[in-house]
Amino acid sequence: MPEIILKTDMPDKAARILIEVLETESFRLKYSMQLAKRRLSKFEKKYKVSSDKFIKEWSAEDLAGKDLEYVEWAGEYKLSIRLNDRLTALKSIHHVTS
Repeated sequence: MPEIILKTDMPDKAARILIEVLETESFRLKYSMQLAKRRLSKFEKKYKVSSDKFIKEWSAEDLAGKDLEYVEWAGEYKLSIRLNDRLTALKSIHHVTS
């Protein structure tokens, strides 16, 4: 497993701070994903189609709100993908003491 090495004169304090930062960011990402999922769910219920299928097969002309609604749904979908990728990367970080 690749490592990232950080150097500090205060390893205990720095380790605690980094762990807190990672936990806070993880919480923030999970919360943001919940919000994005709720917004995606509204579109999915309205059009009775999954966001995955929408992004692959639909165009603005398929939606009642046309361009604006398409941009909102597609943007929310892409945001949820980015949030999930960041959370996955964050979860891959393990604190190891030597």
